Amino acid sequence: MLTAIERFNYRLGDLFSRRISWVGRLVTRGFGRWFVWIFCGRRFVVTGQEHLDRLEHSDRLLVVANHRSFFDFYVVLCLLWLRSRAPLRIVMPVRSPFFYDTIMGPLVNLAMSGYSMFPPILRDRQRGAVFNRFSQDRIVEELDRPGTVMGMHPEGTRNKGPDPYTFLSARPGTGRLLRKAKPGVAVLPVFVTGITNSAPRELYRNWFAARRWPIDLVFGAPIDLSDLCHLPDGHETHMRIVERCMEAIAGLAERQRTLRSIAGGQGTR
Repeated sequence: MLTAIERFNYRLGDLFSRRISWVGRLVTRGFGRWFVWIFCGRRFVVTGQEHLDRLEHSDRLLVVANHRSFFDFYVVLCLLWLRSRAPLRIVMPVRSPFFYDTIMGPLVNLAMSGYSMFPPILRDRQRGAVFNRFSQDRIVEELDRPGTVMGMHPEGTRNKGPDPYTFLSARPGTGRLLRKAKPGVAVLPVFVTGITNSAPRELYRNWFAARRWPIDLVFGAPIDLSDLCHLPDGHETHMRIVERCMEAIAGLAERQRTLRSIAGGQGTR
């Protein structure tokens, strides 16, 4: 189902994931977290640190967040390493365009994450109808490994609307993952706002306008899904799980809006 370059890049990602996952830890801890701090670390306003303090290296952790910037999860997951004992092994499923169907994509993947952006999800509906089922099973396999932190967007795609407090309709993928994974996954919700898609803009704001352009990260308590994950497997159950995740994120968004209003300004995007 894959082109030659997609197949080569997938096998490379598989190699890193199965055999040399320490490279991802080394790159993200040694480079990624400091890269994030240089570009936006002075603007972080973190709420819910008490939930991060409870994390352990051995956890199986799924972080669910809203999605407004290309950099959302890269920032969130690097922040977890800066401010908590979150699992050291990062897995970030990613859409295949650029990262898996070009020459430059894998180089960026390696330089930024040590090939932690894996496995790929195809956008092509005809090929994706087959390959993505296989890829989803691989995602479950990765999350079942102790000491893994994974990021997922319940919205399924980036929200390009002007209002950060309005969300896209939930997609069933996150619910399907949690229904099929082994029990014991901690599902940590976070609402993120204030990050753009421009690295130069983020760098400028971080060093010259940090107080004017805060980046709010509001973490919530782990979501209790115990009453849903034992329901019969199917689309309805998947949607009920992912809708609960979105409800938690929406609640954190309202909390952030209230706190930002009290502070005297939005500073959001």
